[in-house]
Amino acid sequence: MSLAASDSIKSSTIVQSITESLRKLPAGHSLSVHVIQTSDHHVESLTPWRRFSHFHSETTMSRRILAFVSQGSVLVAGLEVHEFTSISVQASGAHQPQLSPSVAVDVCIEKIDTSGFLSARMPLAKMLVAGYLRSLQRYHAAVAVPTVGVHLFARAQPEYLFAKSLKNPDKHILDDLGLVKWWQSALNYGLQYAICAENNTNGCAAEVAANCVVPGSTASEAPWFLGSNQHTSNNATNADGTIGQYTEPKLAVADAATTAATASDHASIPASIRWTWGLPYVSSARAHDCVLQFPDDPMTRLLSEPYSSSWSVSMLLEMLAVSEECGSGRRTAYYSAALPVGHLQDPSSSSSSSSSSGSSAKGDNTAEQGSLSFDDYDKALIALFDREMDFSTHEAALVSSKRFLDLISASFGIPAITIDTMGKPIVKSASEPKQQEPPKVNDLTMAIRKKRKAAN
Repeated sequence: MSLAASDSIKSSTIVQSITESLRKLPAGHSLSVHVIQTSDHHVESLTPWRRFSHFHSETTMSRRILAFVSQGSVLVAGLEVHEFTSISVQASGAHQPQLSPSVAVDVCIEKIDTSGFLSARMPLAKMLVAGYLRSLQRYHAAVAVPTVGVHLFARAQPEYLFAKSLKNPDKHILDDLGLVKWWQSALNYGLQYAICAENNTNGCAAEVAANCVVPGSTASEAPWFLGSNQHTSNNATNADGTIGQYTEPKLAVADAATTAATASDHASIPASIRWTWGLPYVSSARAHDCVLQFPDDPMTRLLSEPYSSSWSVSMLLEMLAVSEECGSGRRTAYYSAALPVGHLQDPSSSSSSSSSSGSSAKGDNTAEQGSLSFDDYDKALIALFDREMDFSTHEAALVSSKRFLDLISASFGIPAITIDTMGKPIVKSASEPKQQEPPKVNDLTMAIRKKRKAAN
């Protein structure tokens, strides 16, 4: 199937997959989904130096996606993603015939943010990520790839998409380590959700190979990477740097230590994520030949320097550790995973079964929400980051949300798909540790003063 012909498949399944995942949140809430996306455009190669090899040619297509969730006319969460499809042709020599083209699909999760105005505590951001990852099954029907590369750079900031939301006291802002740990938890759940068929009690049909690295740190300095205490016996570090077989007995969708989720039908499905510490490339390989260079990424900026031409992958990682963005006391992380696609039923074919099982979407949740040009997409971003946008208070957020949603509806024809959540409630964890009181400190100064007064 051609890339152009697959646009409708890609458009419809993103919306459907996200609405299906959000519907699994605790019952009693009404949410609306708004998805802005572009059609495929020609862009620069993700490995630009390799592209100009005499024995290698590449065509790269890209699409950009913004997915928002609103509740009661207020934007409460947003996700921005960049998708790339690379078609490569290689020949073994100057006079050798060209081999068959190979196709690779890689997605870069660029931003995720919440405004802090969700009416109840629930793992909305994690389920938004999970729904998007599930939608990547569409690429098997579109270009017949066996896996899709999922990549992200985790760097803590107080706000990504919602201006002035850092001033909202109800927004939970994570520090460097908190965000790094949150992303591993979110990927553990999201990747398993993406590969596990609904109501499958026999486990998932595939295993996911995933990588994580914190520049400037080793796996032994990141105990959170080894998983929870109950899995330590399965997570011994092997000689090749892999961290055993990470198998979660159930999929936790909670975003805080004080909650344990039972909101998903996948809760009892065992699934395997094989985590490896490091970048997903051979350490001795030349970085320019294999490292994917995504827009607005510290690795891309370092590799744009002329003195980086001979760097190996390990050298690039060393330079990242002392860079301004990843060093200087900051803790960031690179995550990547090879998500298997094609072994599940095409998401676009399950809409009838979803509606028959009691789903309550208002409107056509397989509707194509519009494919914009890159210029129109940029106009939407400019409107979102306008200086008048304000998510510091509920009243200001209501005005700002209405302004933005009216714009994308009137100018670009982006509808709102409204769903009612139908999942089980989130209960407090029985193993929640009690908060310890700070130790009492004897005030020796006061005791000495009292003694002196008594002596006088």
